[in-house]
Amino acid sequence: MVGTGTGVGKTHASVALVAALAARGARVCGLKPIESGVDGTSTTDADQLALVSSIQPETAPYRFAEPVSPHLAARRCGLTISLDVATAWVARQRAPVVIVESAGALISPLGPSLTNADLVRALAPDALVLVGVDRLGILHEVACCLLALRALAPGLPPALVLLNPPAVPDASTGTNAGELESLGITSNTVVMPRGAPTAPASLASAQLALARLGL
Repeated sequence: MVGTGTGVGKTHASVALVAALAARGARVCGLKPIESGVDGTSTTDADQLALVSSIQPETAPYRFAEPVSPHLAARRCGLTISLDVATAWVARQRAPVVIVESAGALISPLGPSLTNADLVRALAPDALVLVGVDRLGILHEVACCLLALRALAPGLPPALVLLNPPAVPDASTGTNAGELESLGITSNTVVMPRGAPTAPASLASAQLALARLGL
């Protein structure tokens, strides 16, 4: 699970997918191997994923207190994020199905010459979801991310594009999924409704997304 940008609702979408799988009786866990802004008091993205997981994950290897880009948070702690550590942690989880959420957007840095795209490629997922917001500009954002994926990780499966509703709709909201497909940018788009990720409408959209992914 990667995003077209930061704050586009990856956790919202991830929670919905994990909850939808768990509702089927699947042994699933939601994972976030790298996370910043972990202040010890607020509910983290990883906490939200664990709450709906049917198999509880181990504590993630990279949890940084500062609410900044993980590469910067790691540097300030004197650490370097390692893909080997992150992928080994994901592989160690007991659930046969895992949903992995990245920290930040597709090309957000994790370190020098290291981005989330490298993490996605290293994980070699069976399915890939690109999350964005159903607002003006999303056509460009999705096109750029899909182009980057084809260039940087050509062996990965085509991404399903999942659009979350914006806090304030604009004139393009509600049209972008159709435009993405009619323009040939992608042929696989699902729109999430407003509301909690575990609400019935959200779970229905998540089930549609899972079906599109062959899960």
